[in-house]
Amino acid sequence: MGRTDRYFSKISNWLSERISAFVAFLFVLFGAGALYATFIVPRLPEYGPYLLAAPFVLALIAYYNRAAATILFAGLLLMFLL
Repeated sequence: MGRTDRYFSKISNWLSERISAFVAFLFVLFGAGALYATFIVPRLPEYGPYLLAAPFVLALIAYYNRAAATILFAGLLLMFLL
């Protein structure tokens, strides 16, 4: 194995270990935004509890499941790029 392969392997291991916490953190931030939006923009009061709880539930799922975190991260990336 070459030197470059070792570096890429280290980077890959580092990212895979931390992606679940990173995605969970992103969804906690989205949850905080949803909390803010629930109190500032009460346009759809019937969806309020779902909009408020969804990011926190996704954060818990992402924190405990690395595959789900990777899928959610890819979805977020696509959502922001498109």
